[in-house]
Amino acid sequence: MKLSFILLISVFLFSFGPTSEKVENSSRPGFYIVVEDYTDRTFHKYIVESKDSVDNIFNHFFESELELGEINHPISIYNVKRSFYVARVTVYESSDGKKKFRNLKYASVYIKRSKLKPVIL
Repeated sequence: MKLSFILLISVFLFSFGPTSEKVENSSRPGFYIVVEDYTDRTFHKYIVESKDSVDNIFNHFFESELELGEINHPISIYNVKRSFYVARVTVYESSDGKKKFRNLKYASVYIKRSKLKPVIL
């Protein structure tokens, strides 16, 4: 009895849930930015959809220009006063209207080291 009730509810919820096409259409490429300001101990998070917005945020905190090319992996920049992190993500709107994101699956970075003898000083 319980199993049939659970099955009935799951079929009902599955039939009225959003389709995968609708979820894919509402998702867009974007950037997730985290800035930690150590001078006044603040923490800022941003979800933006254009490189111009990333440049404006970087210029605001670092007072210098950033030329972003293709972001293949997350970038982290640290100086004594601030820490800046930017990653490429997939942006979508949640059911309550807020922007959320899904991380992209980056290819793993594997560097093959040659078998050289260590240097002895």
